[in-house]
Amino acid sequence: MDVVTWVSRGCLLLVFALSVHGKVRGRRAFEEFTESVRALVPAFADRARPLAALVVAAEATIVVTLAVPGSAVAGLALCAVLLAAFTVLAVTASRAGSSTPCRCFGRSSTPLGTVHAVRNAALLALAGAGLTATVLSGPGHAAPATTATAATAFLAGGVLGLLASVLDDLVALFRPLP
Repeated sequence: MDVVTWVSRGCLLLVFALSVHGKVRGRRAFEEFTESVRALVPAFADRARPLAALVVAAEATIVVTLAVPGSAVAGLALCAVLLAAFTVLAVTASRAGSSTPCRCFGRSSTPLGTVHAVRNAALLALAGAGLTATVLSGPGHAAPATTATAATAFLAGGVLGLLASVLDDLVALFRPLP
């Protein structure tokens, strides 16, 4: 159970840290993210800026709660809620044939679509597994059998998170050349 907890925390912490950084690394980055929110969530088009700020705040909260000992349950639960919403948004965009680029990690020209829905669903499953493992481990069970186990699992999760964050680039490697 400990390995699942630490892998999920490592992966999701890195994914959301990179996501926050990509969206707030500059004024232009945040404006581009806000424009994608406006286009992808037309029901909130007039409130795109506050919604974009709320998303960034939720992602930053996830980073902190996954990093701070004892708050993993809250962080993983928030991850699950946010990733469920992101998955639904990606499926909806894919079905609508949206050409709005995914600004998940900042600058991208890849339209939000099926690849993002699959990535988000996989991350959602990981958040669910991590949450379940953390809850089943019990409140007094914060550390694994060894520190080496935790570090290895956390780093393995980080590698998964890095792969998830560059998925657009990885998929592009296998697309036919124009």
